[in-house]
Amino acid sequence: MESVTTVTMSRGDINFVVNTRLSVEVLCRFLRSRPAATLIEGGRFHRAMLDSGAIRRVDRSGMLEIVASLPTQLLEGYRNAESVRIDLGDARRVFLAGMGGSGIAGDLFVAWASDRSKLGMEVVRGYHCPATAQRGDVMIALSYSGDTEETLSAVAAAEKVGCRVIGITSNGKLAALCTSRGYPLIRVPPGLPPRGAFGHLFASLPAISEDWVYGDLGNELERAAAHLMRLREDYGVGVAVRSNPAKALAVKVRGKTPIVYAAPPYGPVATRWKTQFNENSEVLAWASQFPEADHNEIVGWGGDPSARRFLPILLRDREESPEMARRLDATKKIMSRWTKVYEIRDRGETLLSRMLGILFLGDFASVYLAVLRNVDPTPVKPIVELKKRLAA
Repeated sequence: MESVTTVTMSRGDINFVVNTRLSVEVLCRFLRSRPAATLIEGGRFHRAMLDSGAIRRVDRSGMLEIVASLPTQLLEGYRNAESVRIDLGDARRVFLAGMGGSGIAGDLFVAWASDRSKLGMEVVRGYHCPATAQRGDVMIALSYSGDTEETLSAVAAAEKVGCRVIGITSNGKLAALCTSRGYPLIRVPPGLPPRGAFGHLFASLPAISEDWVYGDLGNELERAAAHLMRLREDYGVGVAVRSNPAKALAVKVRGKTPIVYAAPPYGPVATRWKTQFNENSEVLAWASQFPEADHNEIVGWGGDPSARRFLPILLRDREESPEMARRLDATKKIMSRWTKVYEIRDRGETLLSRMLGILFLGDFASVYLAVLRNVDPTPVKPIVELKKRLAA
């Protein structure tokens, strides 16, 4: 008898769930008959492709080490910024301007903390300051390099309105601007790719926002960092594919185009997965959010004959509202008629622990996927070329 079956790979604090339309008996017989290392779509996989020697040969710039440093970055980033105090005055809104790997820090902070904020918070991704900005509002500029043209333009527009400006950067024009005009400046360590400095950038935000966000943000961040340290033991180079959720995920994604789905507040986590697959693994990937995807995208899964090229990954949380949980369960069941749906959950104690735990898994998986594709995960040549063309 055919039925929708849930298969869970559990390791540490992560559940990795697969929905498939195989009977339990057939599925078990198939698994027993095949070596675990060859269960891959898009080509034969050998365990040696993800051993420590292979990873060192491909990851020549050390991206995996940078990814693994996230919990340390979180603790250092908070300590580095906690002495900075922001004069809110009569501010009504806080804007967080940033692009790419810098901007995602603002996205995740707003998703996590906006429902506890005394002030409205909004992420700005582009050249302009929002029309809703007023004199006295706060503009936090996140640019790891300090030279992101969109962010610098948004800051210039905010200055004209009369916003208070705070800079978070390693150097560049943003640091020079803040220094020359006496704006608060948080310097983060230089020498990293912007996406590899996420922990430093993100942790600066709870450190400076305790005057307008309720709760002990520092304690929540410390608990999240401790959770990531435990997860890091499961995702490390020395843990075999069979027991390593990050390596297993990379094996599943290889040869497919991932579409990462999430519901609030996990939208920025899905976006981070997408961008890490784009930059580290050098593959196309997309992120999509519920409930909006149920009003359009779900139709494509049933009607597009090329749907099997794609791999839907659904990020879930144990504290979903009953309405959202019912919606996601129903959507997953419908999509399972045409494709496998991979469901990711984290067991962290707090929301921030779970959000960062799933983000951490995606970071590791993107590097392992790069290794499987024989791609050094650090260089981003098309982005470098585009910046040169724009500067010419």
